[in-house]
Amino acid sequence: MLPRRHILDIWELIKDEDDLVSMATISLALDAVKHINSEPKKDHFVEALELNEFICYMFPGKRPRNRALLFHIVSDLLGLLIYGVPKTRKYTINNIETINYSLKNMTVYPIIEVWNAMKSKVYKKKHGGGSIIEGFVKKIRIEMDTINRYPFVEDIFAASKDRIKEWIPALASYYDKSKRIVQSTYDTWWSLWLPGGDREKILTAMVDRLSKQAERDFETTIDKEKIFASIMPDAAANKRENEQFSRWFREGVDLLLKI
Repeated sequence: MLPRRHILDIWELIKDEDDLVSMATISLALDAVKHINSEPKKDHFVEALELNEFICYMFPGKRPRNRALLFHIVSDLLGLLIYGVPKTRKYTINNIETINYSLKNMTVYPIIEVWNAMKSKVYKKKHGGGSIIEGFVKKIRIEMDTINRYPFVEDIFAASKDRIKEWIPALASYYDKSKRIVQSTYDTWWSLWLPGGDREKILTAMVDRLSKQAERDFETTIDKEKIFASIMPDAAANKRENEQFSRWFREGVDLLLKI
């Protein structure tokens, strides 16, 4: 899912302001720091679970705030099930049920169980690039509704640029990079999403990003003006999409915490 929804994911579960900002920041960092290495990356879920385990054992003082990484995974799982699998994640559907997420104890990471349970309820198979692009448009709707109805999300997003400092020692150790590189990587990613910016500029940036992805992955040209015009004024459709996702997210996390 997109970053503002990940912040809202944490708010759905955590209301303490300090915990909320801290947990939202590490959830955002998970997407930001995946760009820190140029070589082929691990499966996103594997990386998140390994980082979570690393923090548990090497930085126990950060527990349980690192649980936000598990919430991030649930949100992304639902994003794939509901909105489709982009070309860059096409192997995930086939691999997720066979990856051994923890050689030590599979029950520590009940991701497969969550995947199977939610798959039977929300999975919608997507056919071709058009369906994937449509799924991304719905994700953008969720981001815009989040901006419109939950303005505190922008405050948390803005605060994360400074709050990332508390997580830099763990991230630098895990990725074996300098603290300066980790900070720079986050700052660069952060700026691309225009936290606290004008709503129209934010939407334009997301549609531009989708246009580039459509051309790169599907050799498809989208009508950016038409997509912008369909999202910006339609607050009701944006709200419906976001509320539907919230219902599934809460169910997915409830299942995760019960297993």
